[in-house]
Amino acid sequence: MKFLLDLLFRILQLFTEPYFLLFLAAVIIILLKRKNKRKNLRIGIGILAVLLSIFIGNGFLGKLTSAYLQKNYANTQVSKSIASQNPVIVVLGGGVTDIDNIEKPHILSYSRMVTAYQLYYEYRKNNLPCKILISGKGRGYTSEAELFSDNLKKMGASEADIIKEDKSMNTYENAKYSSQILKQMAPSNVYLVTSGFHMKRAVSLFQTFGIHPVPQASDFIDTEITVFPNSYNAAFTFVMLKEIVGIWQVKLYNSLGMNG
Repeated sequence: MKFLLDLLFRILQLFTEPYFLLFLAAVIIILLKRKNKRKNLRIGIGILAVLLSIFIGNGFLGKLTSAYLQKNYANTQVSKSIASQNPVIVVLGGGVTDIDNIEKPHILSYSRMVTAYQLYYEYRKNNLPCKILISGKGRGYTSEAELFSDNLKKMGASEADIIKEDKSMNTYENAKYSSQILKQMAPSNVYLVTSGFHMKRAVSLFQTFGIHPVPQASDFIDTEITVFPNSYNAAFTFVMLKEIVGIWQVKLYNSLGMNG
């Protein structure tokens, strides 16, 4: 059952990809033309493909999805009045790049590291204990957790305050493996650091495993309304639409008791 649903959602994610939609429309039109059938349908599909390209590429759909995914996290700040005694900051890996066999954190990762360190620093400058739990293995030879750890230590974080969870390959596993560590630590507060567009799904998954984190969005993405469609808008709209499909998947699996 889960395998079939996983496959279904993977296929559904394809339909958030603008170029796949154009390719699919072109294939359908060609097949119908070869059979010399339904000229009006071919025209309709062609018009729909053009309208979808404009709608996705001119930034309008991106604006809607950006607000849905991120607006609740735009003003999240740590209140000084809730300075707890043993908080843990969970920061999720953002990918690894490999250039000429040199691995570096993905560009998204740096804002996450900076946000995690800023929060950590707020506690440490007041001599309050604080731990950073880095979650992510990634697909490189060096884990995201290891790369994050190296960078956070260069920023000034103590090695004794860094915990590495280096098994997870996706957000579901981030939540699963991190929650196991967190339940052993029993922190007073858990702060979750990830990108704004990724936060809604990440929070839902952590809640699935019994962790109710305080969101700390590290960065945000948006599109620009333009007269002519462009690849910038299309790329970010695809990223956000894919995230929305992921949120639907989490909600469905939770309702069926398939997560956890």
